[in-house]
Order: sequence, then structure tokens, then C-alpha cells
Amino acid sequence: MASALLATSLDDRRPLVLLAAPYFLPRCYGGVVQVYSQLATRASHFRFVLVSDRRECDAKTLDDYDQQCLELNGFEICRIGQYEVQVQKEESMVERAAHCFRFFRDNRREWNQLIQELQPQLVICGGTYSGGWLARTLPRTIPLVNYIHGEELTLAPGPPLVRTYFRKSQLAVIKKAAMNIAVSRYTAELTQRLTGIADNRLFILPNFIDPDRFRPLPDRRRIRLSFGWDAATVILSIARLERRKGFDQALRALAALHHRRKIPENWLYVIGGRGPESSALQALADELGISPHINFLGFVDSEELPKLYGAADVFLQPNRDIKGDTEGFGIVFLEANACGTPVIGGVSGGTADAIEDGVSGFRVDANHVEAIADKLQLLLNNDRMRVDLGEKGRSRVLAGFTVQKAVTSFEHLISDVIAETYERKRALSAPR
Repeated sequence: MASALLATSLDDRRPLVLLAAPYFLPRCYGGVVQVYSQLATRASHFRFVLVSDRRECDAKTLDDYDQQCLELNGFEICRIGQYEVQVQKEESMVERAAHCFRFFRDNRREWNQLIQELQPQLVICGGTYSGGWLARTLPRTIPLVNYIHGEELTLAPGPPLVRTYFRKSQLAVIKKAAMNIAVSRYTAELTQRLTGIADNRLFILPNFIDPDRFRPLPDRRRIRLSFGWDAATVILSIARLERRKGFDQALRALAALHHRRKIPENWLYVIGGRGPESSALQALADELGISPHINFLGFVDSEELPKLYGAADVFLQPNRDIKGDTEGFGIVFLEANACGTPVIGGVSGGTADAIEDGVSGFRVDANHVEAIADKLQLLLNNDRMRVDLGEKGRSRVLAGFTVQKAVTSFEHLISDVIAETYERKRALSAPR
């Protein structure tokens, strides 16, 4: 695969950057995937090759998706087997040991072969927990940059011995790297607390969005009519349905307000996304007696996101920390704000960078239902406040969180790293 990619790019003389991007899969629209896709697509001074895995998809689906990325977005994708070990419960200890041996042998071989064939000028590790054990083997002649989002510093999946090895490798590559990029102040502070790296080896590059894609709807009323929302006050959530997103707390807060008659009678809570909490959330809505006011959309296509954000009245994601599983930034808050919609998020993780409390929306302690309910009641009963926060949220995104600004900073940063590496090599090779 790597040889084929090289053959298609012989005329491209830009420095080649290899980006280790676990979970870069079809129909996966999470914030991390969007960040890497936007950077790889828009960076004009570098050629990107993303290295993802082959898990959870058949070969034809992956090949079609990878070809589409090349044709539409201009970056190439190579794939190794897996970044993380996945053993089965029914496997014996001997079978698990054999499984782990094959995993490390085969995936390290594929990774090293890619490095040898592509000869990148820079490697970016986009998953320091999943990919750190591979990035650790990079030759010293290839500079390494880590892209750190936050949750990978607190979560450690996999069998116990593998977790220990992955975490040790993660901390080692952060200390080894020429530069580490953190997406929020929270992530930067946590990185330094865990590794002790110096300030000059850590750069904060906030997450970002495309304000031309995410923008207020010129035909909002028509879109609301098409959704059947014309007579409703709509609260929207879009995310993977997992506990840390706090959707159970959102349901409890809305139920409390509904039963006290503290919000408009025509309220509707629209939840987009799939995940392990789907059935539990539907059961909870039934238990709380608010099912007629809840609409579970299931999977939401990427093309629908701007319309949903722009047509909603409030965006809600009361995220919380669940045993270290937390929000590293919260790019959905920027997306909603860019569409002119005020937001409510939790105080855990890195949301302080995504939400300016009282300006673009509100941050609440999502462990307390009443805290969520108070801000919902305030916003749902105040049209002028919603418009004001939505407008300020849009202005805030334009001032500091656009993809154009992020790509410029990103390219300057990796240019400096490559230049410093070149100067160091030249100094070492100079005659004495």
C-alpha cells in the first residue's frame, strides 16, 4: 500500500508528514476525526499520509473510503491492523498471550515498514495511548510531534499488563517528542502534571471549526418546518451516547422542569447519535414520563449537522467525568455556537476553552440535576437571551476558533520543528 501511495505522489515535493490517526473510519464524525481531516485537507505546505487501522470494517468499505479521501480531500490513508489489543472474554490465558504476541509482532512490523517506505520528514502521533508504543520506535532522525486531546491521558483500555505497557509508552513518547500539541488548557496542564515536560515543548492549539460550513441558517424557518419543529422549543444534543456526555442528567433536568411547568409546554428534546447508552436513555425517558417530548434520531449524517444546530434553540451536552473518562475540549459547542445557537455544557475536562460562561452559553456542574435545570429554565424562557448568546458565540468562534487560523498556526509549528531538526543534524555532521 505504501509503495502505491509513493508512486502516485512522485511529483509532490512538499515535505511528507505521517499522522498516526487511530479510528479514522467511515461514518465516524467525532471531533478528533474532524480535526485531523481538516488539517490534512487544508495544509498547503505539507503532504499528509494518515495511518489508521483496519478494525471494524471490511476491506472494500475501507478501500472505497480511503480512495474518496484521496480524491475529495487530497490526503492519503495507509492502514495497519490495529492500534489497540482486543482480546475476547472467552479466550484462555494461553490464547490471550498468543493473541497479544501476534498483535505486537504484526502491527509493529507493519508500522516499521511504512516508516521505512515513506521516509516522512515528521511523524505526528494522534493517539498517544493507542499509538505511543509504535511512535516510541521511531528513529531519532525523524522528529515526533504528539497531538493530545485529553481523554487519552485518563483512560486506559485493554488487559492489565498491556495497559501498563501502553501507559508507560505514552508518557515516554510525550517526553521524547520535539513538540506536544494540546487542544485545551486543561489538556496542557494535565500533560505537564503527568510528564513534567517544559513549557517550550508544549503548544496549545484549540480545536476549531469551519465557519463557512457551520453558520446561521438563512432559511431557518423552512428548515424547522421540514423537521416538524415549527411549533416547538427545541433542545438538541448530538454525540456518541455514552455516560460521560450526561444525557441521563439532561433527561432528569428536563423532567423536573416539565413536571413543575417551568418550561414551555411545546418543548422537544432531540438526541442525535448512537452508542452504548441508547436503550438505557430511552428507558429512562419512559420512566420519567417525558417520552412524548423526546426524539431519538439515531445516527446523524455529517451533512445534516449544520441544519440541526442552526434550527435548534439550545444545544445541551452536560458532560461530566466518569472515572477519568472526560471531555478534552468539546468541539460540538463551537459547531453549535457558529450556527448561532447558545450552548450548555459541563464543567469537567476542557470545556472552559470551548464555552465562555455567560457569553456563548453556560457551564454547569453536571453531577447536579438542579444546576442543569436552572440554566435550561433561564434560556428556554428567554428568547432575547438565546439570540444574544448565540450571536456572541458566533463572534467568539470567528475571532479565535476558525480552521483557517488553526491551519496557519499548525503549519508554522511543524515547519519550525522540521527546521530545528535539520539544523541539529547539520551541526552534528559539520567537521570539527
